[in-house]
Amino acid sequence: MQTTKQIQLTDIEPHMAVLQGWLRGNIVGMYAGLKMKNGKETDQCAVVLHVEYKKSPDRLAMDGDTPIPPFFELPFPQSGGGHVMVNVPTDVQEIGPIEVKYPVLERKVGDSSDFERPCPGGYQIQAGGLPSYGTLGANIKYNNKYRMISCNHVISCNGMYEDVYQPDMTEQYYYLTKVTDYIKLTTYPTKDQEDPYYNTVDFAWCNIAATNGSPEIQDIGVPTGFAAPAVGMEVSYFGASTNEVTKTSIKSTTYQGIINVFGDRYAWFKNMINLTDSYAVPGDSGAVLVNNNMEIVGMLQSITLLRTLACTIPDSNEVFAERENQTV
Repeated sequence: MQTTKQIQLTDIEPHMAVLQGWLRGNIVGMYAGLKMKNGKETDQCAVVLHVEYKKSPDRLAMDGDTPIPPFFELPFPQSGGGHVMVNVPTDVQEIGPIEVKYPVLERKVGDSSDFERPCPGGYQIQAGGLPSYGTLGANIKYNNKYRMISCNHVISCNGMYEDVYQPDMTEQYYYLTKVTDYIKLTTYPTKDQEDPYYNTVDFAWCNIAATNGSPEIQDIGVPTGFAAPAVGMEVSYFGASTNEVTKTSIKSTTYQGIINVFGDRYAWFKNMINLTDSYAVPGDSGAVLVNNNMEIVGMLQSITLLRTLACTIPDSNEVFAERENQTV
């Protein structure tokens, strides 16, 4: 049996899909990461599992939850061929409830919840008829057209809403644009779905006039395009609720988790971006992650007290090729 000190994150990541069956109920996330001790990361690699609540053995039994073992036994390939079974440690971390509660904002002149035209990325937006709000990610050329991008769950909710207002829908003249299209999210009514579909993006876009949408992202600048995220990459974002530039880094690009969307629905995701710091708050969803080369590498999607996740930006060529195939 191989010792745990020899285990690398790259050894664990290929096996994470096999462990997806653990993502149910109270277990709401997992990734290959570093084990925590006394609130600090160690150098020991582990399967990190995010739970809403840590429970005693009696409580686990009462709630019908399966206890998480101290190790997962996984087959690691050997250089000479074959495999060796390795005990990979687990690390259970409590992140609190994933259900999102949106605060009531007071609008202040000059901040990101104020009316602005042309509106830059980072400002507050709201879909007409949707009680919550989010962030305008960016106005940028996407598939050869100037478009506004944000989360599906912020401006569309799988086609339930189509009019987008900035900063909110309290006045008709706040109307900004109309949703052009979105990538459908597969959702379920509970966190106990068996064999769920795993989404990879939460994305919608709108055609927008340059008079309504500025190419700048508030206090960050004008992005030059798109790039792939990477572990350790430094990124910045401007969320409408946070109302300031947040600088952080990417901890994982293969996070798997359950996300609360559309108020009372749940979606399973894979290949998410897990950020090192949890400074974002509800209302920041839709803000784009910008690297030091001014490239967009992701979009904030899910925020809880101790977990901030983002999705990658889908390749426009693949998205629009799929749309064309669906109309044939």
